[in-house]
Amino acid sequence: MSETQEELSFLDKVLNAIKEIFAPILIGLTAAGILQGITILLHSFSLIQEGKTEYIILNSISNAVFYFLPILLANSAAKVFGANQILAMATVAFLLHPEITSELANYDGSADFFGIPLPPGNYPSSVIPIILITFAQSYIEKFWYKVIPEIVRGVFAPVLVLLTTCILGISVLEPLGTVLGDGLVALVDFLSSRAEWLVPALLGGFGLFVVMFGAHYALFPVVTQTIAATGTDTFFNPGMLAANMALSGAVLAVFFKTKHSAYKQYNLSACVTAAMGVSQPGLYGVAIPIKSVLMASIVGGLAGGLYAGISQVYAFAFANPGIAALPIFISPDGDMSNLINCLISIAISFGVAFALVYFRPFTDLPDEDVNEIVAD
Repeated sequence: MSETQEELSFLDKVLNAIKEIFAPILIGLTAAGILQGITILLHSFSLIQEGKTEYIILNSISNAVFYFLPILLANSAAKVFGANQILAMATVAFLLHPEITSELANYDGSADFFGIPLPPGNYPSSVIPIILITFAQSYIEKFWYKVIPEIVRGVFAPVLVLLTTCILGISVLEPLGTVLGDGLVALVDFLSSRAEWLVPALLGGFGLFVVMFGAHYALFPVVTQTIAATGTDTFFNPGMLAANMALSGAVLAVFFKTKHSAYKQYNLSACVTAAMGVSQPGLYGVAIPIKSVLMASIVGGLAGGLYAGISQVYAFAFANPGIAALPIFISPDGDMSNLINCLISIAISFGVAFALVYFRPFTDLPDEDVNEIVAD
């Protein structure tokens, strides 16, 4: 490690690692995000119908990248951490195996592996747990390749690396995502019962990190249950919409500020996908590499989410929080005041984040970082 690397703060090291892990796969995330936005729009205008072949194919193409994102992450993370890329992808393929996902999705408390308890886990679309597993694999490899005699190392070391990483991942590291999700749900329940306006503000400000941890999936049952019981959602859709629109505004500002023509194009597409409710391209390709953009997204999302909470913006159905989902904010009785407050929340989120990037000093990314992000 160079002296410059040693002088980096822990947060800088984490952000740099995330940037290097996601840079190679951003092209796939961007393509899938744009297609997902197009699919949402086509469905919103009744040009394609849910359950029909056209919808299934378009939706599956766009969703496949996110569903199998752990395999892509394992490949790039293994390269960053110095682990074997094939074994890393094989470990994640095991986690996504239909029998494993079905077994632990329908967890009844009895699953174990030779006495090792296997907690429930949500494996598709995982992010942070996959990075943790691959990071652990890099050390597991060093251990087995060191202790196994050289004469049989080539035969037995890969077997033990794969077995150890899979068992450690499914029993300890991957369930950490579930623990985080459960804690998030408990926090949301606690805050909603005491300060309902605060939850959309927090989701607006920190919803991007919720997505990063894959913990937003843990909120889905809470949201759907709330809508089923009360007919409205007061926190998830309003808060995450503010988060996505703040990211979109901050990324658009980078489009105007950056001197790199290829990065301008990337920022424009990331701005559109974030506005459509797909935050990953903007998050990993812009906000993580440029900390001022990340901070602007947080502040803008907090401001817009706070307004949504105070004005009691409701969503009357569950949808991907983006501009194509605006119809879910129209009251069934035809009253437009809720939609108007939603639009004000969007304007605040987008405008504050845009202004914080556009009107403040801006440091462009180095050429090599831009080239890696745009896959030139």
